[in-house]
Amino acid sequence: MEIVTITEARRRLDGALSSYEANIEYVTPARALGRITAKAITAVHDYPPYRKSPFDGYAICSHSGNAYEVIATIGAGIIYDGPIAAGQAVRLMTGCAVPDDCDTVIPQEYVERRGNRIEVTEAIPPGSNIIPKGEECRTGAVIIPAGTKLTAGALSVAVGMGNDRIPVYARTKVLFLTSGRELVMPGELRHEGQIYNSNAYLFKPLLEQYGGEVTFYHVSDGPEQLEAEIAAVRRLARDKDLIVSTGGVSVGLYDTMPQIYAALGATPLYDRITMRPGSASYGGVIKTNGHQTLILGLSGNPSASFNAFHLLAVPILRRLNGERNSDFPHVTCHLGDAIHKKNPVDRFVQGRLTYEQGQPVFTPNTTLTSSALLGLAHTNALAYIKKGTPPLPKGAPIEIMLLKAVP
Repeated sequence: MEIVTITEARRRLDGALSSYEANIEYVTPARALGRITAKAITAVHDYPPYRKSPFDGYAICSHSGNAYEVIATIGAGIIYDGPIAAGQAVRLMTGCAVPDDCDTVIPQEYVERRGNRIEVTEAIPPGSNIIPKGEECRTGAVIIPAGTKLTAGALSVAVGMGNDRIPVYARTKVLFLTSGRELVMPGELRHEGQIYNSNAYLFKPLLEQYGGEVTFYHVSDGPEQLEAEIAAVRRLARDKDLIVSTGGVSVGLYDTMPQIYAALGATPLYDRITMRPGSASYGGVIKTNGHQTLILGLSGNPSASFNAFHLLAVPILRRLNGERNSDFPHVTCHLGDAIHKKNPVDRFVQGRLTYEQGQPVFTPNTTLTSSALLGLAHTNALAYIKKGTPPLPKGAPIEIMLLKAVP
């Protein structure tokens, strides 16, 4: 068994990813939210693509008088392409294309209208109040760089500039496995000694949140089913980029996940990590016919696997999906409650970051065991406590990884 630090585990996983080449696909804007641009997105046309009015008003030629005859009224999306002589005006609405013969727009508030005649009541310099074609950008300009995570605002820009197919990195194909005969799914009869499969509802959504296209399968740890389950996992793993499993990687008699991975031809990268919680862990890689599948075997205990997932799986998912920055932001804050644990190895403590009088405060969860579950409902940060650090009193400074935004 090869035991490594969390830093070494990440280094080995990064090394296994060094030859990975992400696939690129073109998707509709409706499917692009949250994806990472694989190429720069450019403007298909000038923006705006025509001269337009910034408000409701009257388009005229450069005027020498104050009175005009209104010869037409147009709304947004309508073009007036007839001639407009001196002394004539076209009534138009906000955003309308300004007729070619006109070089000035008079706001409607600056005129008095009687029938088809208007009189300008304020002095307007010639050439005023027309938004020029290409004011914001010209055709071919880069509007969204490669490597950008597409927000609603970014998609609005891409569509507004004429893009109907968006180049993004293909979603990471993930096989997610839970393990153990003690696990039952919601709605199934639970016998004494069994628990509900909460990990299935923790990690499948998290994998999807971080860009994974997830296939789920449950593996029992029954020896009599091992061969059939090896065959099933082999079939499901065939085209996957990543396998994430929870459970079955410790030293128990029925911890069969390493056997399954060995049968699939995996090369182990490590067998255990010196951290708490989350030391039970397996890293490996399968290389078959030019295709590579990375493996992360996590503990079956919820808190332990939650920590390892964020420390190991999330950076991998972000990298596979094309994100440039794979790390969580770090914040230095103060402890809201004491942490009484000794730290013979690096420790990662779950809790909640809040702000009190403008200062960041980290409050650890009440239960800090590897099997703790309830605290996951409000955890938004992990505190890092270095090996050898003594128990920490309330108010002590501490460094945390912020997993999600503080409301």
